[in-house]
Amino acid sequence: MHFDTHTTICSLITPPGLSGVAMIRLSGPDAFSIINRHLHSDIKHKASHTISYAVFLDQDHPIDTVTIFKYDGPHSYTGQDTIEIGCHGGLIVPKKIIELLLQSGAQMAQPGEFTLRAFLNGKLDLTQAEAVNDIIHLQSPAALESASRQLIGSFSKELSALRDATERLFKYMILDFDFSQEDIELVPEERLISELQALSLTAERFIESYETAKTLRSGHQVLLLGFPNAGKSSIFNAMLGYARSIVSDIPGTTRDFVEGSMIIDGIHFTLIDTAGIHEQTEDAIEIEGIAYSKSLIKRATIILIINDVTCGEQHSQSLIDLVQKEHQNVHCKLVQNKCDLIDHTSKDLVNLYISAKEADGLQDIIAYLSSMAKLTDTHNTFLLNERQAILLKEYLSAIQRALALTKEGMTTDVLAIELRSALDTIGLILGTVYTEELLNDVFANFCIGK
Repeated sequence: MHFDTHTTICSLITPPGLSGVAMIRLSGPDAFSIINRHLHSDIKHKASHTISYAVFLDQDHPIDTVTIFKYDGPHSYTGQDTIEIGCHGGLIVPKKIIELLLQSGAQMAQPGEFTLRAFLNGKLDLTQAEAVNDIIHLQSPAALESASRQLIGSFSKELSALRDATERLFKYMILDFDFSQEDIELVPEERLISELQALSLTAERFIESYETAKTLRSGHQVLLLGFPNAGKSSIFNAMLGYARSIVSDIPGTTRDFVEGSMIIDGIHFTLIDTAGIHEQTEDAIEIEGIAYSKSLIKRATIILIINDVTCGEQHSQSLIDLVQKEHQNVHCKLVQNKCDLIDHTSKDLVNLYISAKEADGLQDIIAYLSSMAKLTDTHNTFLLNERQAILLKEYLSAIQRALALTKEGMTTDVLAIELRSALDTIGLILGTVYTEELLNDVFANFCIGK
């Protein structure tokens, strides 16, 4: 990743391919002089935040009619002089314009480099930068509210309030130690314990939101598990509304897993059709597929065990036992399939009874998944990611160590060490403290053009 903001970078910022319009961003100290080499007019004299019509030139040869969006730094996304070129889409024109910009002195932007510059120039903190990437990659519509709040700084404000409260206590600890020889106690022990407990509770509230954030961000992984010919693929296709998996009466037809997606109540569900689990095969590919089906159990958030009810309602008990052994906390539901082939079955209120062939009862599976979607707080304040959650746990550990040391009667200089550690972790979340390695890790997952 380039950390030199003195270069001028460019990139296509819309998806490549056939389209009516494409956008190209050019940002950096030489943005205006570079674009001027391809226009008849001088863009430097145009007002900031204005749009101009122009002909983009290769020397005197017209390439395309374009719109030129001009943004004077620091009042731009990156904080630098920025030009956004609107041209015709397709494969040829955008590529040609970028080639000419590179020939005129620009450099190709790396993934996330525009947003990295926005961060380095103080336009965004690190949580807001990560929210930009979240919004682009969201799979669940219900997550948009949380991501948008994070983008405009709601999470930053709460973290900053936590940092300020921690820093205030840290400074008191330093002063308290300085005055300790004069028997002056700036912060009574009871108040110190109370304030540390309040910091701990705030951090715990943030951390508790992580599981909800994972569901909002990535949705549910719904694994269809069962013995061969139980009807997994038929149910999978029926739920998606089109034939995604091959269906036949031959056991072992599905040898690999197949995925499909659906949105229920604003939450993204990834349906995973798996190879039927059994031991009676010598087919190397099928054996590998079965092994992979078992490995997917630990990744799933919901498991639908599809049972062929014509073989008995308890026929899939060994699969239930397997799931409970491998993933005790997963949401698991037994689906009794092929109910149309038996005269009578004693239905209970726990399991689902369906006929995939007759498309009867599929609405009950959808209703069950809907009930799982409703367990997610779609108004979750924070869209915490793994990096932020890990750092908040480190913050909490430092605060809890300080609390334990306070109760043990430890001197305030020792408490200050723990509070300093806690402050550093918040700095790493917000980006007030950072390393090149940290920024590389954060921005490596961004797309080119953002």
